[in-house]
Amino acid sequence: MSNSNQIFIDSSILVEFKKHSKPELLLRLLSMPDLELVINPIVLSEYTFYLLAIQGEKSPRSVKESQEIKKILSQDRPEAFLSIFKVLSNGNEIIPKYLELMGTYNLLPNDALILATCKLHGIRKLATFDVTDFTRACSAENIQLIQRVSDLKV
Repeated sequence: MSNSNQIFIDSSILVEFKKHSKPELLLRLLSMPDLELVINPIVLSEYTFYLLAIQGEKSPRSVKESQEIKKILSQDRPEAFLSIFKVLSNGNEIIPKYLELMGTYNLLPNDALILATCKLHGIRKLATFDVTDFTRACSAENIQLIQRVSDLKV
């Protein structure tokens, strides 16, 4: 089962968009009405973790210690942005898959959970700027890496 109209969006795409350093790819993806852009709870967590650092201009731990989380969330209001994406959930079936992917490709847990989500949901495209971690695994698992606009087949 392949969901050819879905592209999994890694947190690196969202973070670079937020920093205004590499917005082109996400803007292009958002302009393609036939695509469904999907994430998982790991991406939600990673994005909001970096959001605290970007907006707080210090480490997320320091933001927490200085009681600034509510202020940052009130000012930035990330819900509207994050609601653009469909959040995929996983059940216990992800456990053996992500552990297998960690061991096979030497992936850290979050990256393995992202890849396992793609596999379990039949997603064949992963947009990420974190190609170092995903190149070998995606190639072996037949998942296309999208890291620039030119990687999109029109």
